[in-house]
Amino acid sequence: MKHTLMPWERGVHFSKGSVVGELGPGEHRVPRRDLVQRVDVRPRSHTPAWQDIPTADGVLVRVTLVITWSVDDATAFVVTAPNPEHELHLVFQLALRSAVLGRTHDQVDPDRDAIAAEVFEAVRPRAASLGVLVASVAVRDVVMPPELRKAALAEIVARAEAKAALERARGETAAMRSLLNAARLAEDHPALLRLRALQSAQTVVVEQPS
Repeated sequence: MKHTLMPWERGVHFSKGSVVGELGPGEHRVPRRDLVQRVDVRPRSHTPAWQDIPTADGVLVRVTLVITWSVDDATAFVVTAPNPEHELHLVFQLALRSAVLGRTHDQVDPDRDAIAAEVFEAVRPRAASLGVLVASVAVRDVVMPPELRKAALAEIVARAEAKAALERARGETAAMRSLLNAARLAEDHPALLRLRALQSAQTVVVEQPS
């Protein structure tokens, strides 16, 4: 029987229940009763379902990952586990849970890169045994409980209001300082007041209609 494998495919060849070998791209003729299990080796991105994970201080944080991986060993991918993708998903979820459990809730979002690196290192041995090469791991989302999101928003609003109040106070202080300087100048130089009054009087006379 003829089997044609595409450039992104590998074929695991079975004969009488045993692995005979691995077939690369191209045309292959195998006995009619033999089995060829096709495996797609192209890189793929995977986003495991989000999970609520308790942090070190007891807050449930919702975290999701984005994983890029490919099949590196087609034979291991076929024979090691009945559902290797499910096994990979479980390994990633457990590694993510372990990384988040060791942090407080306010450390999770700033530590996205560190968490991703920890997950990457934790899953590599098991992924390799499944015939999988993990190319990258990234933390996509970190979602805090609604109560904490509301508290964070209230804190932002409070900071903005405090900044506005500070700017108003600075403006009022500058105005008071200007008035104080003017009063001191008038006290030290009374002639300036008389000169100012004269200028005001001249301005009024000039602006009166003829």
